[in-house]
Amino acid sequence: MPPQIVPIYIRDLCLRSLNTFWEIARIMVPIMILMRFAQIYGVIEWISPALGPIMALLNLPPEAAIVCLSSILTGLYGAIATLPVLIGHDLTAAQVTSICAIMLIAHSIPVEQAIVRRAGGSFWGTTFLRLFAACLAAFLIDAVSKATGFLSHPQSLEHVREFARADASHLEWAVSSFKGMALLFLILTGLLIMMDAFSRFGVTAAINRLFAPIMRLSGLDRSVTSITTAGILLGLAYGGGLIIAQGNDPNISSKAKYYALCWLSLCHGLIEDLALMVAIGGDFWVLFAGRIALTLVLVRALMLWHRLRPKVYLAIT
Repeated sequence: MPPQIVPIYIRDLCLRSLNTFWEIARIMVPIMILMRFAQIYGVIEWISPALGPIMALLNLPPEAAIVCLSSILTGLYGAIATLPVLIGHDLTAAQVTSICAIMLIAHSIPVEQAIVRRAGGSFWGTTFLRLFAACLAAFLIDAVSKATGFLSHPQSLEHVREFARADASHLEWAVSSFKGMALLFLILTGLLIMMDAFSRFGVTAAINRLFAPIMRLSGLDRSVTSITTAGILLGLAYGGGLIIAQGNDPNISSKAKYYALCWLSLCHGLIEDLALMVAIGGDFWVLFAGRIALTLVLVRALMLWHRLRPKVYLAIT
């Protein structure tokens, strides 16, 4: 990068970071305030036992339901704002990774599945697929950990304490939360720099080539493999947007779009979202390779099921 370009790049990076951070803060800050009042007035103690049995099946504490619900309804950053409810539990790395897997697979359901619906997929069919896959991923991580001892070591979430402190005064809570948001801004800026570097040095293109055989193995039609790969790396909104933009392309069938959208629903944002979950404490290889493998198996299983039972084919419209 020429020296004269550096100040321009830094200015543009700061603007992008601030704009993106503002959009995230608009989600996180209201949730952090709600969580503060929920902790003060005992709402969490009331909700957690109600959803406790579901969490128990996944070997997670009842409070994890708050994080999962926040992820499903508001997205990853909304869920991050609720993570301090888990502080104080003796969590293992497998449990933290399970929570991260649920957040990665099942987040922003109302918004993202609306995009899927607009792109030609089934809102309720792909929503069920995401929720099922999220629970299955958490169940498998726990089962493997119990059977092999993998990721059975303790994993602290103390590093997210700055996002909220239930035992603090209002002023202390506000200062602590501000520090947490400042830390998030630094992480976000780092992710933007990483994404830029990946693009400039051809890493993104290399990852696209790396995924091409996986896309073929999954049985996706050639007409949607490049779109699906782009969405896997950059997000469902991006991939879904490409499918919407090419909705009138006669080379892309409704069935090809459907399976591509199933792939994207389960596995997308593989750079930024994954980096965020690893920063929280999730295991990289489980969340990276494990998520890809689970998606491949589930999409292949859907294809087989639809071939055997064509009359129960999930609605494409």
